[in-house]
Amino acid sequence: MNAEKKTAVEMAQLIKTLTLTINVLDSDVKFAADHWRKEPANQFWRRTLIRCLSALAEGTLGLLKNITPDSAKFFDVNLTDKDTEIATERRLHTKDGVTKTSPKFLPFPENVKETFKIFVKAHGTEVAINYEDQGFRDLCSTFELRNKLMHPKGPFDVEVNDKAIDAAERGMKWLDHTLRSILAECGKKLPFHRRTP
Repeated sequence: MNAEKKTAVEMAQLIKTLTLTINVLDSDVKFAADHWRKEPANQFWRRTLIRCLSALAEGTLGLLKNITPDSAKFFDVNLTDKDTEIATERRLHTKDGVTKTSPKFLPFPENVKETFKIFVKAHGTEVAINYEDQGFRDLCSTFELRNKLMHPKGPFDVEVNDKAIDAAERGMKWLDHTLRSILAECGKKLPFHRRTP
């Protein structure tokens, strides 16, 4: 097998891993949603649904970042130092003449924008993404709610009301639509055919 074909096979495996992992996270969301629909007032299932939706969003971003350096190499795209910091969630800094790395995590809204930006860039293509859409704002508010659920300060911080559930559904629809658009456009550049998750 020549090097170019081997690299294409490796890219296909990365895409397969991405798709399979997203499917696992999505099945968690579906399971939580099914239970919530059976007991719509049950706060446990409401909280579980928000946590699963957030895990799907955050997990997807992590997976896209993981693939970005390999995609850039495959398509011969040069990533900037900032792009690499975003993809690896690590930053280089020098103190007293010693270069070290440390974690670099972006706030959720910026993480979404920057991850999509570098993933698309690594594939040498462009995708129009509407961050002014209410769905994007709803996705961000869902993630804020998830943070409150994970780090409550009092008993009312663990409540998930109807408005939050509605926002979560809109946010996930935006994420699903946007992700499908990105993967479809980036997939056109790959030397093999695949279906988006």
